[in-house]
Amino acid sequence: MLIINKLLPQGAGLAPVLLKRAGVLSLPFAARQHHEANLSDGQGAELGLRLPVGATLRDGDVLVAEDGSLLRVEAAPEALLQVRASAKQSLADLLRLAHQLGEMHVHMEAADDHLRLPGDPELAQWLERQDFALAPLEAPFDPLPLLSQLPEVIAQQHEHGHAHSHAHDHDHRGHVHGPGCNHGH
Repeated sequence: MLIINKLLPQGAGLAPVLLKRAGVLSLPFAARQHHEANLSDGQGAELGLRLPVGATLRDGDVLVAEDGSLLRVEAAPEALLQVRASAKQSLADLLRLAHQLGEMHVHMEAADDHLRLPGDPELAQWLERQDFALAPLEAPFDPLPLLSQLPEVIAQQHEHGHAHSHAHDHDHRGHVHGPGCNHGH
């Protein structure tokens, strides 16, 4: 089993030629939420994903195996729901729905006039009862992290390195930047 223990968000720092040569690991959204898993590359090779706690794979991220090989993560097509405001509703109703779904910790992708959600039959029934227009869809799903996950995402970015300027030195482990961090960003 090939062990994968490093994540390069969006292939940061890799030359384009290396990104082109990387293998592809196509995974649905649920599989990209695990920092530890045993996977298959689709060609029979077994892979052991061993990333830091809280790591979430996004479409375009690059994984580095212990032998130095690279795998580019690809969001696999999956069953989704496309949600639009019905003729009786407005975009404001869709915006309120997006807020409510976020509070319910439902992952979603938002566009100008619709939302894309996981193809959950119970969620579909709930949305139909509220009179939203639904359409099944088979497509890649790569939503932004939920607000409840943002401190983890920010901490991961610090662990993976980044360039920024501060007027002071400090240790980034367990440290979060953002609103209320008192760093004057």
